[in-house]
Amino acid sequence: MAKKIKFNLQVNGVGISSLEGLQDNFNIEDIMEHFKSGLLMRWLEVQGLETELQEINKLSQSKNTDNFALAQGILEIFDMDKELDKNALKITLADINYKEYKENLLKSNENLNRNAKAFLKEYHEKFQNIIWDIIKNNSDVEKIKSNLKIIEKDYFDLFLLHFQILVNVFKGSAPLALLFGLGTDKIRNVLLVYININKVNDENRGLNLKDIISEQSSSEDKEYLKNINIDTIDYIRFEHFKAICELLYKKLDFNAQDFPDVIKVFNGSTDGLWRDLVARNKKVLVLKIYGSAKASKIPNDGETNEALGKEEIDGKFLILDGLNFQSSANTASIEYVEL
Repeated sequence: MAKKIKFNLQVNGVGISSLEGLQDNFNIEDIMEHFKSGLLMRWLEVQGLETELQEINKLSQSKNTDNFALAQGILEIFDMDKELDKNALKITLADINYKEYKENLLKSNENLNRNAKAFLKEYHEKFQNIIWDIIKNNSDVEKIKSNLKIIEKDYFDLFLLHFQILVNVFKGSAPLALLFGLGTDKIRNVLLVYININKVNDENRGLNLKDIISEQSSSEDKEYLKNINIDTIDYIRFEHFKAICELLYKKLDFNAQDFPDVIKVFNGSTDGLWRDLVARNKKVLVLKIYGSAKASKIPNDGETNEALGKEEIDGKFLILDGLNFQSSANTASIEYVEL
């Protein structure tokens, strides 16, 4: 049987080696700390104080773990219950409770910090997986549209922070992501800001990117932009990102021949009459119109066609409810995408 090694119990700044020494230097705060750590039980065992050890073990197994009840139990076991004034005990216990509160709060904050790091790591990894999924499935329209919806719903803040890089990547590796991005709600707004950067009003040219996006957004999106954190790009002023825009976005173009299953083309004359190309219940992204042809949404009952021409359509990426087309020349044509 291994020999038990005795040790002194630190109480009230003194190394205690006997029951009498414990009583002479009794400090309820130190004793309760040793009780909760288990050190008090080990000390009683190696000192051979079997009676006190049994009572302390019973107390440790008690369902009542309130600090006041524990303190009273400890005082009774060591015959100190008559030595300590109850008011003084309450003050001491208040200090113990506050100390434990701070320790628990610190542990909670440490856990929150660990959890936050894990969450951010997982959040970024999921976003990267979505981007990679778009690139791997760069011809799968439904998968691209589904991933763009997920980005707008759950990852739009992160998308904004990487926006310029992603546009450049998508241009080379997944152009359909940009094409259908122009058919979304939030991503479309940001893309159009970059595409139409030269059309920003003179009075807004001193604004930063966040403000310009807000100026060109709907009231609902303006409210959204107030609540998201894109302060990291606040410093980007007009003249700075204008140069980037002209390089990356000004000539953002989609060749119908590259995407024959996605970009629809109608060529020819309608003899000056309006022809329905897409039903009113479908959204249409209009890319280009050629010649003197005109386009319009499908009008509601009692409405007339809008007659939008090249000037109103090219570079605007308009979204219409259905599509009407009118031309008088065989060389006229229109390119569009059904969203």
